[in-house]
Amino acid sequence: MIERIAAAYPPKEQSACITALPHPVFHVSDPLLAERPLGSTEPQKRQPCTYRLGPPGEDRELTVHNKTDQPVHLVAIDCCLFDSGDPSRCDCALVKEEVIRFVEFKHGNFRRRTERVRDCIPQLAKSINDFYSKGILPARHTVLAIACVGFTEEFPPQNASLEALQARLNLLVSADVLVELHVTDTTIFS
Repeated sequence: MIERIAAAYPPKEQSACITALPHPVFHVSDPLLAERPLGSTEPQKRQPCTYRLGPPGEDRELTVHNKTDQPVHLVAIDCCLFDSGDPSRCDCALVKEEVIRFVEFKHGNFRRRTERVRDCIPQLAKSINDFYSKGILPARHTVLAIACVGFTEEFPPQNASLEALQARLNLLVSADVLVELHVTDTTIFS
């Protein structure tokens, strides 16, 4: 699958949107906007998703466990494959062979948890549809959509709200792709 992504989205100047990560554990995050220098009127430039190694750190990260010999590829979608001026796509995808997981980060305080998950849905759907329309995702493919919002829900969903959000996501995605929605800060490739 990573070859299809690279072919569909040729590299832009000085920007590596795809990174192979052979590490057994790494952490992915969507960098916060840097503080604007006092008096500056320059528009703030958002940065693509990044990874780091080491022990768990911030609560704004997705921890990835790779229990295989194959690398997991981090594909920076927002601010890399697509321009940072277009926030309609999710932040990144994680790819190992034919397995893909789309990730959207939405962090905030303890309140508004369900709203943050709801805010992830259109961006995840738009990215999944883009990958499907470019022939990256084959018909009848199942993908995982991860809403990394600062808390973890049980899967399969144990509440009607999360089930409704998963149904909404599947309604927004092409009929030929099945999407599972997970609200989590950890994912495992085995």
